[in-house]
Formats: sequence, C-alpha cells, structure tokens
Amino acid sequence: MKKTIVVAVFVLLAATLFLNAQEAKKTYSLQKAYVFLEEELLVNDTDLNCSYFIRDKVPRDIRIVGKHTPASQLESFTDADELVIDSGSKDGLKEGDMLLILSEGNVINHPRNHDRLGHYFLKKSLARITCIYDKQAVIRLQNGCQPVQIGDFALPFTPEATVFAKRADYKYCRIPANAVTGQVVYTDLTMGIPSVMAGDQQYLSIDLGEGVVAKGTFLLFYRLLASDLPPMITGLGIVIHSENTNATVKVLDAGTDMRVGDRVLVLPREAAAAKPGQPGQAGGEELPVVETLPGGEEAAGEAPAGGAALNYSILFPFDGVAPLADPSADFAAIRDFVAGKAEYVVTLRGYTCSIGGEEYNLRLSSKRVEAIKGILVSQYGIDPGRIETFFYGEKEPQFDNSTEAERRKNRLVKIEVNAQ
Repeated sequence: MKKTIVVAVFVLLAATLFLNAQEAKKTYSLQKAYVFLEEELLVNDTDLNCSYFIRDKVPRDIRIVGKHTPASQLESFTDADELVIDSGSKDGLKEGDMLLILSEGNVINHPRNHDRLGHYFLKKSLARITCIYDKQAVIRLQNGCQPVQIGDFALPFTPEATVFAKRADYKYCRIPANAVTGQVVYTDLTMGIPSVMAGDQQYLSIDLGEGVVAKGTFLLFYRLLASDLPPMITGLGIVIHSENTNATVKVLDAGTDMRVGDRVLVLPREAAAAKPGQPGQAGGEELPVVETLPGGEEAAGEAPAGGAALNYSILFPFDGVAPLADPSADFAAIRDFVAGKAEYVVTLRGYTCSIGGEEYNLRLSSKRVEAIKGILVSQYGIDPGRIETFFYGEKEPQFDNSTEAERRKNRLVKIEVNAQ
C-alpha cells in the first residue's frame, strides 16, 4: 500500500513539473487594439459599392424588367424586395450569383476643354439571384444605398479589396514639387445629382485616370486665388476607382469646400507623411516644395530642369480655326511669364485629326497655328520674333484617332515656352 502511494505521489510530481515546463514555453502574441492602430479603413465597402464612376460604355445585357411582389403600387425598391431580370441560365447566370445594380446618368464633359469623359453611372444596390429560369431570373436586393427602379441594369458583382492604410498627413503649407497635376471635373452628392461643391466623405471626379492614379492613391487639392498669390491647399483625398479618362475620389479632409476647377496633385508617398522640423528624415524639410507650379497657368518661376516652363493645349472644333474655349487666361500667363525674359521662346505646334485629305489637313493645322500666333502678337503684345511655328496636319498624332473622342483631342495647337 505504501509503495502504491509513493508511486502515485511520484507520478503526480512528475506531471506537475512537466506542465510547469510546458507553461514556461508558452508565448503570447499581443496585438494593438484597433483604435490604437496607425492604419484605418480609408476606402470601405460602401465607398466601393455605393459610389459612382464615369465611363464611356458599360454592358447592359442584364436589365430589370419587372417586380416580383404583390405590392403593385411600388415604383422604387430597396433591401429584401424581389425583382425580375431579363437574363437567365442560358446567359450564363446561376442561382446564388451576385449582381451590382446600376443606373445611367448624363454625359460628363471636361469643364475646361469640353472633352467627353463618359457617361455617369450610379451604383445603387447589390442583389442575389434567388430563382433562375432560361431567360429570366428573380433577384433579391441587399446592401442597397439608392432606390432601385425598373429599367435599371446590372453587372456581375466582383468584390473589391478595401484600403486599410495610414492616412496621409501633409503638414506643409506649400505645394510639393510634382509634375502630375490635374483638375476637379465633377462633384457628386452620392444621389446622382451634380453639386456645386463637395466636402468630407463625399465623392468627386478628377481628370487623371488609369496609368496615373489607382485605388489608394493620395491626392492633394489646392486652389489658385490670384496670379500674384500662392496657391491655397484645400484638402486631401484618396482614389477609390480609376477609369481611362478620370478617377473617382473620396474626400478625406476638406479645409474648405471642393469645387469644379480646383487643382489636384498626386501626393508622393514621402510627402504624405511629411513632418516639418525633421531635416534629413523622410518627409522632413528636405522634401522638395515649390512656391508656384510648372506646367499650368499658375506657373510664374523659372523653367524646371528637363521640361518646358509653360505647356498648354488649345483645342479646336472640327474643321475650325477658332479655339473651342476661351484661352485668354493661358495667353495672359504666357505674356506675364516671358516679359523681361529674352531667353525664352514660344513654340506653337499645330495638329488635326485624320478626317480629310493629307494636304488639306496640313493647311488646316497651319491656319490654326497662325491664328494662335496672331492673337499672341496682336492682343498680348508678344514679339513675333520670339514665336516659333510648326504644323503637322494629321501626321505625328498626339492620340490614336480610333474614336471620335480621340480625334477631338487631335484638333489642337500645343504651346510650349522654353529657354533657348
């Protein structure tokens, strides 16, 4: 009996020692609470699924054609309502598929050069296919943000990744040196209604698109108050969607209202984390900043290395020799810039689209160049000896002439101001 007790005690002690050894080997992974993380959800599912985009064309193969409810008086529909679409299993759909419901708005044109940016498309709701037929299906709305109507159309829904990142915190009062600049071309109230201005958490569009910006790109907004005053920084935004001609942007911080015509600059990553007073560190005082910006009517300093001091594109109507838009602000900026700077020359390069004969287009581009030169000389007092002219007709096109939208862009005179 005593022997049995001794063995039991020994086993118990051994087990205790083994468990203590295992406990000592435990490691604990402590994570910072969500509210204390530097990163935050800057682009969420609502931004991705309840905003809008501007695109030239969107497939309309799936359209809402009827309601699947006894409440016949309903004209708009929200979450849990059931509707009927005109596509089914023979169109490749199956039960359980998710759709994104859209409506189409007006054509949106660039406010300055009148180029067509595309049609406005408003994202209204998600929907799940609950019952499938050969050429029809029943859908149930969910996660809606706008009322859905019969006649709206749908696209197969592909979930997008949200953006969880550290918010850009630009501390300088000056504009970072960056040639990638654009303009606010449209503001939206998230209801498909254009607005005069936008503020925090609202959406707007800029004329920078794919290849220049992408989802998650930070942008700095600024406004030109007067030619003799520095630009005023108005806020910060983040791209949530980019297209060929434009991008949809969420306003993160607005020091004042954002307006159509305000300038936008792609914010370098090192500028996004700028903290004054830390020279020698990334984002410190060694970040290049400029008092005025090259490449637009706001330029007023010396030419940046490797590029023109001023650069403009003046668009013309089809077969026309008078500018589409009033270029007086651009011409005044050229006059003011070259005044007292004998080392600078103004170069004019004329182009046409591909419609018409080669010889005719060559003469047309020459007429456009001479028209611009005549205005600069007669109305703005620029010495004709400081103006160089070139004309190319349909040769050396700046765009590919494949569509009317691209051909419109080729009807132009490019103006460059360079040091000799």
